[in-house]
Amino acid sequence: MVKRRTLTREKVLDQASDIIAVDGLDHLTIRELASRLEVRPQSIYNYVDSLNDLLDQVGVAFVQEIADRLMRRLVGVAGKEALWVFAQEFRAGCLQQRHLAPILLNPNDLQHLTATHQALVDLYKQMFASLHLDEVDNTALVESTLYRSALFGFILQEIGGFLRLPARKVDDRFDQTMQLAIDQFTTIQ
Repeated sequence: MVKRRTLTREKVLDQASDIIAVDGLDHLTIRELASRLEVRPQSIYNYVDSLNDLLDQVGVAFVQEIADRLMRRLVGVAGKEALWVFAQEFRAGCLQQRHLAPILLNPNDLQHLTATHQALVDLYKQMFASLHLDEVDNTALVESTLYRSALFGFILQEIGGFLRLPARKVDDRFDQTMQLAIDQFTTIQ
């Protein structure tokens, strides 16, 4: 059995993510997590308040991972090129952690995962504020909504298995879809 003093929040979240990856989101329970960590279920509650809080913490960590990835790639990039990089990196992060992507892409889950939802909103705000798309300009709001819808919708179809195409064709379709969404922006260069 893992001694309590060796259990950390990071270990709890990593194991929770592993359970989701191997067995699916529906199989994550506090009892299963404790069993895999070889601790009593009560020990898990030193790091999370509930199963929902555990999922929320996993979601926030996933958004932070995507944000870190984005920040490395967005240094010195602006305008429509930044939108392109954002789309590519967000998709890559979701495909790399496809077991966690539904946490971000399912609006019903996000209603309950308030910290994950806020982290995702903050990530978008940071991106769009840097492009001056956060202003109360109706055109910019419509353009950014179209962009997010295209990005989320495509990833949801891809992960959900709705695009029954060879990988190269899926990549080409993603490029075309996002290019159309980015070309609609009239408020940035």
